Amino acid sequence: MFQKIINFIIYLVIFSLPLYLVRFKIGWVPTNFLEILIVGLFVGWLFFVMIVRGRASKLLPFAKGSNFEARPLSYPVFLTLFGITISTLFSNNLEVSAGIWKGWFLIPLLFFIVVINQIKTKEQIRNVLIAFLSSGVIVSLIALFYWLNNNLTYDGRLRAFYLSANHLAMFLSPVLILSLYLYFVFKKRIYKIILFFIHCFLFFVIYLTYSYGAFLGIFVALLYILIRKKDKKIILIFFLLVVFGLILQIPSQKFQGFLDFSYPSLKSRLVIWQSAWEIIKDRPLIGIGPGMFQEYYLDYQVKFGPYPEWAVPQPHNLFLAFWLQTGLFGLVGLIWLLVYFFKKTDPRRILGSVLIAVMLCILIHGLVDTTYWKNDLSVIFWLIVALKCLEGQRIKKAIFLINE
Repeated sequence: MFQKIINFIIYLVIFSLPLYLVRFKIGWVPTNFLEILIVGLFVGWLFFVMIVRGRASKLLPFAKGSNFEARPLSYPVFLTLFGITISTLFSNNLEVSAGIWKGWFLIPLLFFIVVINQIKTKEQIRNVLIAFLSSGVIVSLIALFYWLNNNLTYDGRLRAFYLSANHLAMFLSPVLILSLYLYFVFKKRIYKIILFFIHCFLFFVIYLTYSYGAFLGIFVALLYILIRKKDKKIILIFFLLVVFGLILQIPSQKFQGFLDFSYPSLKSRLVIWQSAWEIIKDRPLIGIGPGMFQEYYLDYQVKFGPYPEWAVPQPHNLFLAFWLQTGLFGLVGLIWLLVYFFKKTDPRRILGSVLIAVMLCILIHGLVDTTYWKNDLSVIFWLIVALKCLEGQRIKKAIFLINE
């Protein structure tokens, strides 16, 4: 019974990812609804492991003899945590950096530990993905309401209740790709038909964000699955939808400007990347501290040409963000983790193929945006890594086989 409650809270956390926007303070510590939910889940799981099961060894998720394949991740995870801890300690604003250290690294890792211990079966993985998809559907419905009321950004992009259209796209893109696995789980045709229309709706909302990074990430992810999967009908339809969406954008001035590097968003990114590289050259080892890019950027961007944008909290590149805010140690830890992820995930299995595809989507989009550095995105990242560990367990091996 207690284990079912723990599993339900895992699903609730995944469904509640956007609720990190509900912020408040406990005493002098700033937090949000999502963080409280994850901490409560971890404490409840801890009680279950120590008191109910009496297995204190479970508290060491990377220990020898653990019942999942997370142990090889101990080195890159430690290196990443070491990097961001050092960078935080040397930050100009310890309060801001410590908040990011807590909310975007420590707490997502607590969630990762619980997931790799509790989620083991095909049914549980299905429930995880249904919760993730349901969250995306609710967000998309709310976003549609914003669109119908013409509540858009100044340049006509849909952002809903997020700070930017890119934030909305960065959340919905992994939802779209990861939930493709459900086509291979659902047996009834009616469920697959409903799922198809849900995915079309998600893609429509992503399209309204006009996030070219999201378009490219989804395109590469679908292309990968299209190559790997034998039954290509559904994936081919979505692939053609993405291509059609890009074709619709070709006549627009935005897309033409994007291709010839005159698109304002791309021009601004070029300045941001140049400034980021100059900062890295001055602080290559320990970085500048989490959340400090805005402060340093304002000092460095004056070295470059006229620039129309001043509010730049992140360097619009996943790898530059890690190097700047976790130092060289954190960057090496991230790359090490990604190498292990792609090397050890089995593409012959349905789940393995989808996990590789969604990570490709995140990384490709991450070339022009920071697809980790937010409360919900960091939890999504570690959820994907956790599912990789579960896929690698080979528990009930047949449920993951691509030819099933």
